[in-house]
Amino acid sequence: MWKVVKINLLIFVILILFIEAFLASLNFIFDGVPLYRQLNLSEDQIISYKQKNYKKKNIKLLDDFYLDYFNGHNKKTFLDEYLKKNQITLESIRWMKGSDVNFPIFFDKNKCRENDNDNYTYSDTILIGDSSLFGYSIASPFDIAGRLRELNPNKIFLNLGMPGTGPLAQVNHLKKLTNNTDFENLVWFFVEANDYSDFGSNASCGYSHKEPQSLYRKYENVNDNYLGLKIYIAEHLRGLASFIKLFISYDDKFNLDKKHYENTVKDLTNFLEQKNVKNKYLYFLPYYNRHAYKNNFFIHPNVKKLNILKKDVEEIVTKYGFKFIDGNDAVKHIKNKKKLYHYEYQTHYNAKGYTLTAEHLSKNLGLN
Repeated sequence: MWKVVKINLLIFVILILFIEAFLASLNFIFDGVPLYRQLNLSEDQIISYKQKNYKKKNIKLLDDFYLDYFNGHNKKTFLDEYLKKNQITLESIRWMKGSDVNFPIFFDKNKCRENDNDNYTYSDTILIGDSSLFGYSIASPFDIAGRLRELNPNKIFLNLGMPGTGPLAQVNHLKKLTNNTDFENLVWFFVEANDYSDFGSNASCGYSHKEPQSLYRKYENVNDNYLGLKIYIAEHLRGLASFIKLFISYDDKFNLDKKHYENTVKDLTNFLEQKNVKNKYLYFLPYYNRHAYKNNFFIHPNVKKLNILKKDVEEIVTKYGFKFIDGNDAVKHIKNKKKLYHYEYQTHYNAKGYTLTAEHLSKNLGLN
């Protein structure tokens, strides 16, 4: 009897080791997007858990330099320094919550983020786009506009980034706010995550969060005794999920609405010609999915479809005289590109991703 038990136990152990080796090999070959959503795990749950785990294990982050920027500060001391640096009053302050740090911002006269009002008279370069340009969850000067200004102190940048917007709303917003603005260059950000289908026509600046109690982000306690296990499973099964996705159709995913997009590009081109703007650029920002899949052995169908989207965008904008800049080139030297996102979660870039993007853009604009 005991011999049978030992044999069954041995078989069970071998089976577990085989499954573990199989899943590990799929993760190595494909990598991919963790199954957080399928296990009903929220962004706050994942980031709060990983934040504690990283600190406990002393795991280094690519954006540790950003967290070091706030060392020695509390909410009051950082706010005082921010007010002095930007020569603004307390009444101008709004707040944003980040993954690790909450931070103040100020609005210009049109409620756009951290522009001088004089920038609406003249700017060297105007930037339009969505939350990635806005600098969601990242304090200046580590957002795109902030880093551009730091790299080029003698140049004037007007940031008209608006979270939750698509191409048409961004163009309409530009036309509305800059009819009397002189500018030399326009940079239009296209985010492959969602700009291919969002053609809502109206939007405005003014995005902010409720004022926090402290400088450092405090997450609510999550009463889930199995949270760590769920996160482990979600990440451990990502390679298997990537393998299964080899056999699904991507025909209905990441499809550019070419007619609406070309009409929007044409409309913007006409406006810029009337304004005698010298240079216009389309900066194509990559999406987490592109960076999650390994492409060492072959290109995953998800990435292939994103490449088709990128090609479609490039063909349309270059037809109307835009210079196309591939933002993936900014981060191609980073081995594990998921580290460019907050705790490798499927969201916006962290400070490292944004600063690399700004430095890459600055070079392509011929500014440095």
